[in-house]
Amino acid sequence: MNFLRLFLLLLLLPVAHACNKDDFPDEFSIQDTWIEKTGNSFRVEIEFRSQNRAFFKKVEGADIEELRYRLDKADELLLFIPEEFPDGVRSTHKISYDRKTEELTIYGLFPSIPEEVSKTVFVRK
Repeated sequence: MNFLRLFLLLLLLPVAHACNKDDFPDEFSIQDTWIEKTGNSFRVEIEFRSQNRAFFKKVEGADIEELRYRLDKADELLLFIPEEFPDGVRSTHKISYDRKTEELTIYGLFPSIPEEVSKTVFVRK
C-alpha cells in the first residue's frame, strides 16, 4: 500500500511542477532581445547577452545604455552600471518568466509610487 502511494506521488509531482507557469528564468532562457508588450508607439527594448551584458533602450532616439546583469536568488534580477559589476551599486528587480506565453516580467524597472510597483512585460523581438 505504501508503495502504491509513493508511486502515485511520484507521478503527480511532474504534473504539479508543470502547472507552475511563472518561473524564475535562467541566464540562457533570457538571452535574446526583448521588447515591451504595450500599445504605445515607442516600446522599451532590453537585450540580454552572454557574459552578463545587457543593452537597454528606454527613450526613443537616445543612446542605448549598456548594463551588466546577474540573476540572483529565486526571483531577482540585479542591474549594474558596468564599472560597478559585480559587487557595486545595483538596482534589484523581481523577475518572472511565463513559459506558456514566453513573456518576461520585470517589476520596478521604472520609477513608480511606493504603493504600486511598476510591472513591465516583455516578449521576444
